[in-house]
Amino acid sequence: MPEALPKAVMRGNQCIVSGPDADRLHQQGAVGTMEKGVLKLSDVEMLHLVEREKIAVCDEQGGILDFPSLLKLLEGYEPEIWLKFLLYSDLRKRGYTVKPGFGPKLEYRVYERGASVGKEPAKYLVYGLVEGKTVRVSDIASISESAKLSKKDLILAVIDRQGEITYYDTTEVSL
Repeated sequence: MPEALPKAVMRGNQCIVSGPDADRLHQQGAVGTMEKGVLKLSDVEMLHLVEREKIAVCDEQGGILDFPSLLKLLEGYEPEIWLKFLLYSDLRKRGYTVKPGFGPKLEYRVYERGASVGKEPAKYLVYGLVEGKTVRVSDIASISESAKLSKKDLILAVIDRQGEITYYDTTEVSL
């Protein structure tokens, strides 16, 4: 792994970047949350940046974690991290800015391409579903209502067994 990569330190299931790299990473990719000059990355942001070779993640002892090691470690905190990562990474590769959603059901807030995060609201709320896994219609109706109340479009993202994602734009789901 090249030495020129910004170093990030893992603390629990979060990642901390400090110094000049923190602001640069935040501005370049609209990732993480800046607090007092320190950039905090979520688990999926961390995985995405490691996969794309944008950061080097160190454990608290200073050892570098490669992608498989990092994924295995994060699975201890979040058993469905792989599915969340697939969805996050796919949205980012499509050019969207992605931030955490509201609660455990609405995975991500997604901004229109070119939107200024912090100045413009997210346009979409994305809810991830796994092909073959049972979901109650009442749960989807509740999520639809949450999206409607927050004035965002609900997108259902169905992840199939091969990791391919199909997106469905919904208008309103009611019982």
